Amino acid sequence: MLQLPTLARVKLERLLAMEEEARDAASSIARRASELARARSTAPVTERPGMDQELTRLQDRLVDLQERHRNLSNLCGNIKHWVSITSGTYDMAKLSRAMPEGVKSTRTPAQAVSNVRKQIKALAAERMRVLQSGVPAADLKEQASAYVQTQRENGRPKLVFGHTITFQAQFNALVDGAWTTKQDIGAALAWLDPVAFEKRLHEDIDRLPQPTLAMSSQDRAAKLLALEAELLACEREEEALIEWSEEQGAAVHRKLDADPRAVLGIVLAGSKKSKPERITAA
Repeated sequence: MLQLPTLARVKLERLLAMEEEARDAASSIARRASELARARSTAPVTERPGMDQELTRLQDRLVDLQERHRNLSNLCGNIKHWVSITSGTYDMAKLSRAMPEGVKSTRTPAQAVSNVRKQIKALAAERMRVLQSGVPAADLKEQASAYVQTQRENGRPKLVFGHTITFQAQFNALVDGAWTTKQDIGAALAWLDPVAFEKRLHEDIDRLPQPTLAMSSQDRAAKLLALEAELLACEREEEALIEWSEEQGAAVHRKLDADPRAVLGIVLAGSKKSKPERITAA
């Protein structure tokens, strides 16, 4: 289980306290609304309009508090789950104390957070597009050629012969990872005629549908690293804006899938840049 830095533990404890406060406040409002509803049934007709207005106000407030409690409860649960399954040493990230960048071009905290979330959504969409990218045909052909060479060695038959034994060439190569024992016909074909086998594989690759986006494994990995770093930077900016909104008395709910590293303000010890590992909400 991950040992959080002191300030990160304080932040998590504050979120847990906010969850309890929201729960207690919702319970209090629910009791008041229930008592007022019972009192209304026996109240004079002249007092009922005012009581109805107060009931409406309490019910609206109750909905807001219940939503806040659900949000904080799920968020804290996700963070605690992440902490329980994460290993390594984390330090507090060196975050800027200046006013968040998104505040300068907006009038309200909600607008600033909304703008950052649009950036996060766009980056997440781009990340998914890269994750789903195909392999270029040239790379596939290189892999196919390497496969044929490997299979050529695996497919070499075992020669059985002797003075009293009938000569045999036994092809005993088996398919790796098969649930049951299964002879690897491809290995035998690669040994018999590797050139023809490789040519047929290349022809099949040429007939495959072309992917919308094709990237080499190296380019794909590098792009994902860059996108993950951008995502984490945006999530940190979002958290800074949410904290600013709380200071302004106009708190904005955190996303349920908010990155725990951004919420707690932590970074893997010894890393100059944010790690690319993406956090999935539990």
